[in-house]
Amino acid sequence: MAEVEKLADDLLTQPWLSVRIGDSPFLLKATFSDTAYKLMLWDHNSVWWEEMNSDDLKQRAQELNKRLKAPVSAFCRYLREAVGPLLRGGGRDPLPGFVCERAQNLLSISLRSELSGVPFYWTFRCTEAPMSMVSHHMICPLLNIMQALHRQTRDLMLLLERKDAEILDYKENGATLSRDRLETETFNEEEFKDRFFAECLSEAISTQDGRVFNSELQTLYTMVTAAKGKRKREQDSEGEDGKNPQSSLGEVQNITSAETKQEVVTPNPEGSSKVKKQASNSLRTSAARRNFVLSTTKQKKKKSKGIFS
Repeated sequence: MAEVEKLADDLLTQPWLSVRIGDSPFLLKATFSDTAYKLMLWDHNSVWWEEMNSDDLKQRAQELNKRLKAPVSAFCRYLREAVGPLLRGGGRDPLPGFVCERAQNLLSISLRSELSGVPFYWTFRCTEAPMSMVSHHMICPLLNIMQALHRQTRDLMLLLERKDAEILDYKENGATLSRDRLETETFNEEEFKDRFFAECLSEAISTQDGRVFNSELQTLYTMVTAAKGKRKREQDSEGEDGKNPQSSLGEVQNITSAETKQEVVTPNPEGSSKVKKQASNSLRTSAARRNFVLSTTKQKKKKSKGIFS
């Protein structure tokens, strides 16, 4: 694969990291090779980017460091090391040596440092990214992440309803809790959503400090973009093979459940709607709950165990 194509693929799978340059918060992603680099920045208003190849690096190095003689690989390696602390997630505090300046259509990140004991200057000159790039690196992956998390939430809520039905069956067969403090109320999906929107939504939409992606979302972003990149390469090499367009998203949704290390038990398709309907009715009246348990537990009763005595 050509170096430019490899850099493009590497940049896509890099997660967005929260950093501070001067007094400004950014989201940053970047990738470096021995003779080239690509980086993107989001300042909560626009997405900025710069792409440099070997010739571009050599020309700018001579422009900014007239008395410094070194191969392009040395410049690129040093820049990778200079940006490294940001890429390793140490971006809550401003990184010394970097200065941010904005013009109408240009975002400049200047670096003043030393290379082999000689003063070294560099400027990342970023222009506004085209809409196609913003969509490729931010909008589409975020939509896929949203779908994956919605699927995960739906499965977890169904699991909670089934757990409530299981606990009720234990209680109706004489089981009691060994410790009263472990007792919980029956899960109510609507009450949970109302409480979340009332108490947690304002915190969830706050992005003023730049910490939009936590470690779990960074991992999920990498999974999404890697799965989509793999699928695109397969289509390019093999042509259209009739594969379901949603297959890559399905892979990500399965990985999401594994990432949180929670096993979601999904009933068979024939019984899924029945379980959902009966579980929902059971939340309204205890009599309906009793009928639900009696109709869905026609198997041999098991001896109580676990937290029950």
